[in-house]
Amino acid sequence: MTKTKFTPDQKIQIVLESIRTGIGTAELCRRHNVHPPTFQAWRQKFMDAGKAGLSRYGKSDPARAIKKENGDLKRIIGEMTIANDVLKKTLEAGRDWARPS
Repeated sequence: MTKTKFTPDQKIQIVLESIRTGIGTAELCRRHNVHPPTFQAWRQKFMDAGKAGLSRYGKSDPARAIKKENGDLKRIIGEMTIANDVLKKTLEAGRDWARPS
């Protein structure tokens, strides 16, 4: 087989044909003059993109997840800082109280 440059639309049509018709990979690849490993890679990318598109957040999922995590971490740090300050003041007050006058 010779190396052929397929457009993205052609690749999509070939992958969709395999899904719609249920033709075996070998037959489909012969019909379109595509190497089976190449077709398998196209189909996997197609399926992965579909999963990402149908996920809860779509394409922005990583960015939203990071922003949410950053917000959660900032909140936790704030709470720990307040708790730490309270603990320090409590310990200082305890030292002052325990000192003989």
